[in-house]
Parts: sequence; C-alpha cells; structure tokens
Amino acid sequence: MREKKSFAKRTTTKTGDETRKKYFLVYEGEATEAIYFDAINDLKQEIGIDPLIELTPLIRSYSESGWSNPKKILDRVIQNITESQTGNMSYETLFNQVIDYLIEEGIIAEKGPQAKSIWEILQWYYEKESNKILTDTLSDLEQECKNISECLEKASCLATITADISDIIKNQKITYAEDFDKICLIVDRDRESFICNLTNDQYTYVLQTCREKNMGFYVTNPCFEFWILLHFDKVHRLDRTLLLENPKVSKKRRYTEDQLKKLIPDYRKSSYNARKLIKKIDTAIKNEKMFCESIEQLENTVGSNLGELIEEMRK
Repeated sequence: MREKKSFAKRTTTKTGDETRKKYFLVYEGEATEAIYFDAINDLKQEIGIDPLIELTPLIRSYSESGWSNPKKILDRVIQNITESQTGNMSYETLFNQVIDYLIEEGIIAEKGPQAKSIWEILQWYYEKESNKILTDTLSDLEQECKNISECLEKASCLATITADISDIIKNQKITYAEDFDKICLIVDRDRESFICNLTNDQYTYVLQTCREKNMGFYVTNPCFEFWILLHFDKVHRLDRTLLLENPKVSKKRRYTEDQLKKLIPDYRKSSYNARKLIKKIDTAIKNEKMFCESIEQLENTVGSNLGELIEEMRK
C-alpha cells in the first residue's frame, strides 16, 4: 500500500500553522469507491467537511493488485504502517516500491509483462543469491537498492535505475501520525469478500482489529452501490430481502447494481458522475438512518455506516 500522491507531505493551512488531519482511505474496490471519495475531496468545503481534514487514499502496490479480501487488505495496511514507523522493511515491500516507482515515472507500463518480469527476476535473484524470501527484513536499504539496480541491468530489463532510488523509497513511507490521523477501511459485506465460519470468522477479526488499532471500519451491505442508492429516496421502495441477497439478475449484474442503473442509466463501476451524487449526500445520510448503521449488525443486515464517517469529518 502507498499514498496515492507520490512523495506525499503533510500540509498546513494557508491561514496558519495548524496541521491538517489525514483520513487515510483504504478501499476494497479499486475504482467505484475511489471515484466517489475523490469527488468528496473536491467538494468537501461545499458539503461542510472541516477544511483541516485531508483525504488521502492508500492504493495497492504491484503485488496487491486485485485483492478483495478485507482481512488480507487490513493486515497489509498494518504491516506497511509498522514498517514506515520502525524502518524495518520487508523485501516484498521493497520490490513493490521499486516497481511502483518505475510505473509512476513512466519507465514501465502499469499493466504489462515488464512489471511481472521484473518482480520474478528480483524474487529469483534474492532467493538464489542471498537465500532471502519476500517476508524477510532487509538490513541496508541503500545497498539493496544498489543490488537491485545491478541485478536489473545484468538481466537487461532496464538500462539504468536512478542512483537516488533509495532516497525516493524512503520518501514513499506512509505519512501516518498515530493518535492524530485516522485509517478508514471501506468495504462491502458481500458473500465473497469475507470468510465467516466457526473456525475463521474474518468479519469479527477485522472489526476487533480495527477497534484495537483505533481504525475506522466502514461497511456497506451488500455493496457500495447500495450506498449510492441511498442518495435517492426511491431506495425505500426496493425489496430489502433482495437487497440483502443481491442475486444475479443477468450475466454481468446483480440486483443492487441493476436497480442503481435504473436511476443512473450511464452508471459504470469505473465511470460515473460522483460530483452530482455528492450534492445529495445529506439525502444519503438521512436515508442511511432508516436502515442498519450498527457495525456489528451490518454483517448480516442491509445498511451502511458511511454516513457516520461523513458526519465525523464535518465536526
């Protein structure tokens, strides 16, 4: 995980030296939620969010692309925060940050065979030459970055990597201030996201871990499209049993998304007019209160507690 803006730095207000509080947003999905909260960030003063609040998405690194399990995502966030605070970086994090840097600089494509090839070369090199595995902790960042540069040159993957890449990686640390900032895990409660049984209750694990770490846990049951539906009073006409079960109504679409497209015909998970929705956010907050908001009960009940996050940021 890394902050969306490269080499992010904490900013102060224009009128004084007050430090902005950061809300680090960690999404289960990689598109729909990001579009929505980017619009909130653009319109936060218009909808009454404290100007001292700074919304900072945490986005997936290379090896995390496609993850959807909330427990797995939460554990990785905690690991990356711990590494940023202690300076004890794993080889997996190092490899991710090297590839993230190469992608951000346009040296390699975000999607394509080169990133995969670089990952496989680095993993093979360290396992063969240094007897290291991805979870091992590196001891000398500057030396390891030099080793990576030499390794990739020998493999003819890249002509060169900038000499100061170790300094760049140091600046990629998550700028999280414990006891001041807040990490918010924003997930769906669909049947495929959590494993919940007698021996592996991931919903309870995530809930308890977030409480122990003072993180926010925000759930929409069954999916984020339901939160969008709450922006319309017509949501109260929908069948709550079907909303909870969210069955497939076509090859590509489930009930909740199908009902949303009736209200927003051009809606797509990766493209929709979120700014227009944000202007109706008070309707969403009002309608949310007529469904379940309890984080414990949201495991098995239609509803959301995202409205509580918005109200918190308004205080």
